[in-house]
Amino acid sequence: MSRILKLCLMAILACVCQTNLSQYIRIAGVAPDMLIVILVLITSYTGAYGGFCTGSLTAMLYDASVGYVLAINLVAYTFIGWAAPMMRGFLDTKLRKLKHKSILVMMLICFFLTLMREVLYIGYLFLIGSEQSMMTLVRALLCSGYSALMILPGSFVTAKIMRWHLPNRHRSTDLNEESDVTES
Repeated sequence: MSRILKLCLMAILACVCQTNLSQYIRIAGVAPDMLIVILVLITSYTGAYGGFCTGSLTAMLYDASVGYVLAINLVAYTFIGWAAPMMRGFLDTKLRKLKHKSILVMMLICFFLTLMREVLYIGYLFLIGSEQSMMTLVRALLCSGYSALMILPGSFVTAKIMRWHLPNRHRSTDLNEESDVTES
């Protein structure tokens, strides 16, 4: 399967997880931001350009599915798709002495980017005149931590999809065989 189809499949999966699955995995009324989780995991396979394109597609699909007309999600998730591999490169150099740091780095990136997106959304709510309390900041921190923990199960699913490929088929050279195509 081509990389573009895999990224489109992951964008659709991210939107389904965010709109449908997240309502079933809420803890204390806080759901993880599955779009950021999957974007951070995808960028470890594709880099900044793939993350940028997938972030754009994911944001457009999500906005269309929930009926948002503002482009705040488009800007946020596109930036997240671009920034995650940049942050990964930075943290890899800073934590070079730490063994088995890949999951830890992805969890830190997910925590920071989710917190950044939540603060951006709180700022947007403040600008439109919605009254915010201290509990909103606590929920933003809980959402960031929960999203960072969702990196662990999400990494298995993302690895399966991004590493999957069609089996190769070879033409048989033996004229006595019944079928023309055999699987290797």
